[in-house]
This record gives sequence, C-alpha cells and structure tokens, in this order.
Amino acid sequence: MSMAHRLALTATALALTAGLTATAAHAQASTAAAAAQPSITSVSFSGTHGPGVASPTITVNGSGFGATPPAGTNNNVTSCGTYTNNGNAYANQVYFIDDNNFEAGYSDSNGANCIGVSVISWSSNQVVLRFGNAYGSFAHWYLSNGDGYALSVDNGIFGGTVSGLS
Repeated sequence: MSMAHRLALTATALALTAGLTATAAHAQASTAAAAAQPSITSVSFSGTHGPGVASPTITVNGSGFGATPPAGTNNNVTSCGTYTNNGNAYANQVYFIDDNNFEAGYSDSNGANCIGVSVISWSSNQVVLRFGNAYGSFAHWYLSNGDGYALSVDNGIFGGTVSGLS
C-alpha cells in the first residue's frame, strides 16, 4: 500500500471518528437537556371548592423540579387591585390556568395575573402550591370539581380535570 493511500485512509478514519464523536456529544447533550426537563406525573387538589373559601392546596408530584423554587416577584399590587398576601408571579416558571375562568402566577412584560401563587413547599419531586388572596375575589375566580386546568412548574406542563375538593 502506498504512502499516499495510507494517508488517505488515515484521514478518512480521522474524519469518521470526529464525526462519530460529534454525533455522540450531540446525543449526550440532547439526552441531558431532556433529562433536565421536569416531568409532572400527578396533581392533586385538597380543600373546599366554590366561592368565598380559602385557596385549595395543589400538590404536584414528579421529578426534576430542583431543590428550590424559581424567583418570583411580589404580586400584591395588580391591575385588578391591591391585595395582601397575594403570593408571587413567576413569569412562565410557575403558573396555573383554570380553563375559561382565571389564571394565576403568570407574568410577562405586560404585567402579571391578578391572582398570585404561594409556594408552600418545594423539593425535586414534589411542589405544594396555594393561590394568593385575590383567589375568589371576582366572578368565578375559584376552583370547582370538574373544571379543566393546566399548570406549569419549571416548564414541566400538566393538565386535567379538578377533583378531590369537598
């Protein structure tokens, strides 16, 4: 085998190795990114449903939530009024939507939802939330069994139907 042919084979082998290494690194990065995405496996509700009652407790189970909640901003002063103990707004990191009735905890450059979210406890596999004091203060700003909902915790998204309230 000539020296030129050996060099060509070596160059081809090195190019293939570099390509495989880059592909493997990309696959590992994609896998790591997917592993970093939180996963919500279940959501449960406890407390009383309907108007004029305290916020129910929302327990979110899953994995990958991290050890601490994201930073929120105080949500006591909103476009709907001023409240005490109204929880926080968390941009798109922690929010709740009751289909067609209200949203809580979301904020963007245009402002925040009128109802804030309070984090009661937070661990890598369980998050416990309640709504701020604006909950129940306007027409149908409360949960009822049978309401459709969606929520996001650290970009893990889950939805279903509210149940378990007395």
